[in-house]
Amino acid sequence: MGWEMETKRHVPIGVTFYPDWWYENYGISFEERYYFDPEYRIEAQMEMSKRLYERFGDVGLGNPNPTPRPLITFGMVMLPAVFGCEIVFSKDQLPWAIPLNLSEDKIWELKKPDILNSWPMTEIIKQMDYLEGKYGKIVGDINTTGVQNLALKIRGDSLYIDYFENPKLCHHLLGICTESIVELFQYVYKRTGTGAMDVTPMADPKTFVVPNCTVEQISRTTYEEYLLPYDIQISEACQPFGIHHCGSVDEVLEGYSKIEGLSFLEIGFGSNVKRAREVLGPSVAINARISPVLMKNGTPEEIEMEVKRIIDQGSPLENFSIDTVGLTYGTPDQNVRAAILAAREYGVIGDQKCQRL
Repeated sequence: MGWEMETKRHVPIGVTFYPDWWYENYGISFEERYYFDPEYRIEAQMEMSKRLYERFGDVGLGNPNPTPRPLITFGMVMLPAVFGCEIVFSKDQLPWAIPLNLSEDKIWELKKPDILNSWPMTEIIKQMDYLEGKYGKIVGDINTTGVQNLALKIRGDSLYIDYFENPKLCHHLLGICTESIVELFQYVYKRTGTGAMDVTPMADPKTFVVPNCTVEQISRTTYEEYLLPYDIQISEACQPFGIHHCGSVDEVLEGYSKIEGLSFLEIGFGSNVKRAREVLGPSVAINARISPVLMKNGTPEEIEMEVKRIIDQGSPLENFSIDTVGLTYGTPDQNVRAAILAAREYGVIGDQKCQRL
């Protein structure tokens, strides 16, 4: 979907399939080659677009004749890899970084790495140069991961204890993570003009979206004391700024409202969408996610009801969207169609039936 907000006629709905769906259905692999061979990745993307059209073209997904997209991507593991984490690649999963679990002494010795001259960023820069030379442009970007996400990959779960027993150590580590995130974002943004595509398809691509995938695991007090200052620092350096939040946002919502430059918030299933609107106001774009478990195990009728429920809480709809993220192998096709059709038929912009809260 494009981001021409002024031309929207209904609430946008995103459909994103997890790698196991692609591998089990069509044999498309997401091992190292997908991330390190740009021509293979372009071919895989075109194949996925064709397959989507064959399967869901009746509801507008896919393209029967896709053109090559000079895409860069690296999951959420670039900065963990730069810091030294081992990366696990799988045919049917997103890449995963194994935590370093550094000791306190090693954390105190830690400094921001030379990101642009460190592997695997050096390989991605080569890909950028190659794609720019061949196609005249680059699309996509690199997921920087969030501040706490990265800190956990470096320190391990001991970080949660450090919050209570070693605040100075926390701020030392979180500060290094923040500086690294800002440097990676600013370099990639200069070359591609986008900062959201590797995180979510639902934000304006020109927004820098940081994924706060682990913030649900801490309290609002802990977030505001330890992480909010660094999210604010990123927002001040990287505008326009947005946040992807996994799980319910309810606990830390007021904390996010203190980020003055926040323009987009993606909230996980279970979040109180109406309250998010009340706290953040109409100027912040909100994307509400539907549970992939419901999408897989629910009935089309239940899916339709959930889409309508979320839409009823999302006003103003001009600044609202829905995402069926992470659809795994075995998700019924009829559930995908049910979600898409419900958003189109019920979420018409300006339709009074969509304004009930």
